[in-house]
Amino acid sequence: MLEPLDRLETLRKLRELQKRLAELTYRLTGEEVAAWTPAVDLLEEEDGYLLLVDVPGVRPEDLELLEEGSVLTLAGVRHPLPGTYLQEERPYGVFRRTLHLPGPVEEGSAKATLRNGVLEIRLKKAPAKALPL
Repeated sequence: MLEPLDRLETLRKLRELQKRLAELTYRLTGEEVAAWTPAVDLLEEEDGYLLLVDVPGVRPEDLELLEEGSVLTLAGVRHPLPGTYLQEERPYGVFRRTLHLPGPVEEGSAKATLRNGVLEIRLKKAPAKALPL
């Protein structure tokens, strides 16, 4: 006879398995496994790029931004809230996104603002290099 499926208990077991796999990966590689991936919109503007990143519940001090040429890496962590979850659909833990921009940006030009759970990052395009004659 089949036992009734307790969805909440199944989700808890899956989360525990994910946690154990992440701990094992960290012990073996020294790198944390991304627990979730925030959604990102990338818009090109006349003089730069605008990224909109959905990070509800992430504190500004838990975000890291690294720009290298035309590559932007965003990392952070969303901490679980205290209490017992009766339903849990929003992931928490570490995340990392590496984005390849269409062109180079000015070094140190990134300006970030976190408002209503949306991280807004503005980057200035690097000036076009003159071609040698």
